[in-house]
Amino acid sequence: MGVMKRVLLFSLMMIIAGFTAARASMTVEQSTDAEYLINSGYSQVMAEDVFISKNRANGATIEPLYEKSQNRFVRAWRAFYSYLDPAQETVDRIHHDVRLAPHHSDL
Repeated sequence: MGVMKRVLLFSLMMIIAGFTAARASMTVEQSTDAEYLINSGYSQVMAEDVFISKNRANGATIEPLYEKSQNRFVRAWRAFYSYLDPAQETVDRIHHDVRLAPHHSDL
């Protein structure tokens, strides 16, 4: 084999190696991570919904991913109002663990 054929074969192999697709693998767990979703352009609400859906499917405890800061007066007033009006949907009532027996926090 001549030198020219070797150089041509080596060049052809390098070009083929350069054009092959790089395949990166990503698991479902990584693609549904809250940080990955937010960095991909989704909102915090969407990331929290995915987080809650994953926990419900896995049977884990359901807690809000992001806590909203409120002062004591607003928290106390909302707790009092939700106690008086049980039909009101608050964050505590949406994100709760499903229990098969009655519990004191159901009131």
